[in-house]
Amino acid sequence: MTAQSQTWTSRASRTEISTSLGIIPMVVASATNAAHGTVLLVHGRNGAPGQDQIAEIAEAYLARGWRVAAPELPNSIALPNSGPPEQVTFSRHSRATAEAWAWLAGKWPDAPRALAGHSIGAFAIAQLAGDAPEAHHLLAVSPPVSGMVLLSAREAMGPAAIEAVQREAPLFLAEMPVADASASLARSPAPLAVVTGAEDGLVRLADARAYFNTAPNGRFFGALPNEHHCPAGPACAQMLQAALAALGA
Repeated sequence: MTAQSQTWTSRASRTEISTSLGIIPMVVASATNAAHGTVLLVHGRNGAPGQDQIAEIAEAYLARGWRVAAPELPNSIALPNSGPPEQVTFSRHSRATAEAWAWLAGKWPDAPRALAGHSIGAFAIAQLAGDAPEAHHLLAVSPPVSGMVLLSAREAMGPAAIEAVQREAPLFLAEMPVADASASLARSPAPLAVVTGAEDGLVRLADARAYFNTAPNGRFFGALPNEHHCPAGPACAQMLQAALAALGA
């Protein structure tokens, strides 16, 4: 664990929320007692709130006076108590995200609430966005708008890339042809910012642009040179600050 992720998690408290998928731990932090709003920060497949790419997003929000609520979603290899990682699916990830959003709305009903996600966390917030018109904004990092985005990227990498996901997450692979959040994202009135790695091989640059172009209220698109699927570091931090400024966060 890096010093950065230790910094954000060391400022955090932990709670648990009850969902249809079971108990989900939630990591919550705020740099001030009077937060400007709360962001639900959603990790991707095999992700966790303490990973560098998630910590980078959390730090950007905390620096701007927002509260960060980051769930530890089911079936992540990075979260040993989250259940078998081979059972991860787009639909379970999206359902857990929606139930975490409902919990957040009940906990802080009178302050702005926003959605942020990385990888299939960005898919999950897009799947939710059409039914969450109250969202202050959306921030998507390395975002696939559909499972076909990830499937076509792996097909381009060759048979070994398909075999790897078949071995690691067969249900996830089976959903790739049908998982599609574009209709929901197209209904969202929320301002959207996208930050991605220009060298990302899983969500290629054109696919990240397609996610951005699907939303009717795109405000900021940034591609980080020499960054791949999990961008982090000083250049990423600066771009996230620019994205949040564009979103009025």
